[in-house]
Amino acid sequence: MGRQKTKMSIPNDTTRRRIFLKRKACLLKKVSELTLLCDVPACVLVAAPCDTNPVIWPSAFDARTMIARFRDLPTSSTTSRDKRALDQEGFLSREIARLKEQLGRVERKNREAEAKAALMRCLQGEVVVGADMVEVGSLVEGKAREVAERIERLNGLVFLKKPVAEEVAVAPMTKVEEEWMMHNNFSSSYEDLIALINQIGS
Repeated sequence: MGRQKTKMSIPNDTTRRRIFLKRKACLLKKVSELTLLCDVPACVLVAAPCDTNPVIWPSAFDARTMIARFRDLPTSSTTSRDKRALDQEGFLSREIARLKEQLGRVERKNREAEAKAALMRCLQGEVVVGADMVEVGSLVEGKAREVAERIERLNGLVFLKKPVAEEVAVAPMTKVEEEWMMHNNFSSSYEDLIALINQIGS
């Protein structure tokens, strides 16, 4: 059973005010814990339509000091105060871009599923025309490229794993054998024979 989408809006004014006061207290508590546990300065400013005066924590003086320090940070370095700053417009733009990307992925999956279904109909003898034919052609071309790339990779692996022939190791001749071969003019023939054996082995 799927989870139901949580409704964030609270239409009733009394309920909304009660939940606001409860969540505000939780927020102030969490920020206080953050400053104590992590030893970092933090301030909170909450201005609500139901409150005549905004809530400032820990105090107005400390909040002004921290905001001034924040504004004094450089705006062009890697530690820029604007590096991760996000206003409502920026947040909405980022969410729109993310949703567009997600929509594009879903549309690509849908087109691929439709093309596969059309291809199955073709294999069963059904005539496919129009946009379905174009999708089937694109799908077949894509699969053909994947197969060709796979074959190329496998051929490369086979080439890398092919054993390299080692040269034939020949024991060195003794002095008597060298003198006998020099006397009978066999030195060049012996060298040619060794080279031929190594060539056959490679």
